[in-house]
Amino acid sequence: MIKRSLATVAVAGLTFAAPVAAFAGTDYPAPEAGVTCDSTQVAPNESFNCTVTGEGTNAALQATTSGENASIDIAGTETSADNPLVDGEASFVVTAPSVEGTIGITGLIDGEAVGTADVDVAEELSGTGFDSMPLAVGAGVLLVAGAAVVFVGARRRSAQNA
Repeated sequence: MIKRSLATVAVAGLTFAAPVAAFAGTDYPAPEAGVTCDSTQVAPNESFNCTVTGEGTNAALQATTSGENASIDIAGTETSADNPLVDGEASFVVTAPSVEGTIGITGLIDGEAVGTADVDVAEELSGTGFDSMPLAVGAGVLLVAGAAVVFVGARRRSAQNA
């Protein structure tokens, strides 16, 4: 009995260890180079973060706007100072201009463009989602109706069995 239990544990251990051992020597490709921002729409003068990813030593962020009087504050300039890439990433804080429009953001690694992103600057941020109150009320009505049907059915069945 003990031998069978030990054999079962050994087989289970090998079942879990085999895939781990198979993937242990696998080299995964480096992540694609590019730029991502944590927001695609911001209010005027609001700050947001952008991350440049890729292989190299230094990264920078370059930003252009579509409106008049639209300077962007990235460390005081429109093209940021170089940030060293740490584990293939460099982060930047960007402050949107005071006028509405679109900010075109380009990620640079060692002076070469690696990707772009667009961020809209708008006073009124568009709403996402929908009004869920009618759905909640409908779900509540269905729940009560279902409970009533189950209750009535149970009472009828117990009356017929009596």
